[in-house]
Amino acid sequence: MYIWIWVRHIFPSSHFSNKNDLLSFIKSDGSPLFKLIKLVVITFFIWMLWHMRNYARFQDKIEVSMAISVIKDLTCLVGKSSKASMKSDMMNFSVIKFFGINTRTSKVLCPLSVRWEFPSPG
Repeated sequence: MYIWIWVRHIFPSSHFSNKNDLLSFIKSDGSPLFKLIKLVVITFFIWMLWHMRNYARFQDKIEVSMAISVIKDLTCLVGKSSKASMKSDMMNFSVIKFFGINTRTSKVLCPLSVRWEFPSPG
């Protein structure tokens, strides 16, 4: 439960209650880097839920703080090794900085030459 609250804290604008909402959240708008982070967080979140369930069953205890730190570390590793760029959006920036990933903005298009003609007299 605490891990779910943690994920909801990272993505406050997300509303998912079933697998279709989860998939549409991953595919929703955002920069390539932000989409990658969403995919990684949700994938590792599901993996950690499965891992914690098995750990609780066989070891009879749950380590929520360990699960959150594993998700953060793996997301940071994937984000830092990616070449994807981000948009200049505050939500993208705050999530990317939360995981300690260096921001990479897309290249700004710059005109090479401008053709300008004087207006016709009259």
